[in-house]
Amino acid sequence: MGKIGSFEVVKQRLGLMQSGAKRSPADFLKQILGRLITVKLVSGTLYIGVLVCLDGNMNIVLENIEEHEGGVLKQKIPVAFIRGNNVMYISAKNLRKPNE
Repeated sequence: MGKIGSFEVVKQRLGLMQSGAKRSPADFLKQILGRLITVKLVSGTLYIGVLVCLDGNMNIVLENIEEHEGGVLKQKIPVAFIRGNNVMYISAKNLRKPNE
C-alpha cells in the first residue's frame, strides 16, 4: 500500500486507473470538458462553472460561473477566462454534464 497522498492513491481516487490501463492527468482534463468544475485560485477565490476549454498552460475558460470568496457567493458571471498561473487546483465532484 502507498502512503496517504501518494500519486497512485490520487490517481485511483480520480479514476485515472481503470482496469489496469495507464492514464494521465491529461486524460482526466479531457474527461471533464463540458462538466461542472471548481477552480481554486492561489488567492483563495473559488470559481464554480462549466469547463469550456483549457490549454497546456492551464488557462481556463468557464461558463455559468459562481465566484465565491471565504465561502460566500460574491457574484455570478456568464463567461470568464482564468490565467493558468493563478490556478491552485481544479476539482470535478462528479463527471456528469450539468444537464444530464
